[in-house]
Amino acid sequence: MTLLNPEKVETGPLDPIKSKVVKMMLTSRMQIGEEHQKIACDRKLSNYMNHCPDWLKAKDDTTKNWMDLDNKMTETIAVVRAIGAEWFLIPDDPEQFKKCEEIEKILFSIMNTMVYLINKICFAPNSTECNNFDVEYARTRFTAKFGPKAKALEELVTGPFIMGDTLPVHADYLLYACLYDITVFCPTALENHPKLSTFMEKFWSYPSPIRRWFKSNESKTGEYIRPPTPHIMELLPEDQIQGDIH
Repeated sequence: MTLLNPEKVETGPLDPIKSKVVKMMLTSRMQIGEEHQKIACDRKLSNYMNHCPDWLKAKDDTTKNWMDLDNKMTETIAVVRAIGAEWFLIPDDPEQFKKCEEIEKILFSIMNTMVYLINKICFAPNSTECNNFDVEYARTRFTAKFGPKAKALEELVTGPFIMGDTLPVHADYLLYACLYDITVFCPTALENHPKLSTFMEKFWSYPSPIRRWFKSNESKTGEYIRPPTPHIMELLPEDQIQGDIH
């Protein structure tokens, strides 16, 4: 696969109305159509970063997770929590909430591994000579990292959804969005993970207002969080990268 015209992404705050995850969740809460969703975003989600969990907050440069190259996972987790709090999708049970948080942490690691491999390992954006993205190499590297994380997710998901055969909670939407982007990048990613495959099928076919979203054209195009090709053209220097790909 050759990347002809890579684009730099902006790393400013996520605009909720432009987020495919937000649109999916709002549709499931009967906030239908762009006009209604924009009103909901303006009135209810303007301060969504207030819902960023403590474990994800960067207190200073020494605690910032440099793997979140475009800050998209930090912002997405925060806005998913904000929607969950406003539209009653956060579990009341402390143990279930703790489970959701553990899933968030795993997804944060998985998605940042994917974006790091795509943009830092398998593509050389700082090179004036390299414009080729080796997608098969990237997929091979990612699959090795994804397996243990997928197993950890399956241990946490009761089935078919995180809390069982019940109404999906906020973290179910995040899980679907992440797994969708992962399977676009690596179509065989879920082959050895039947519980996650079942989750995807059940979530897609869940008999609720979310079906309206999956029937829309918007749901069929583009990524929920991150594209499967290089898109970050200004990366941090090596001495600012902390840790390995976990």
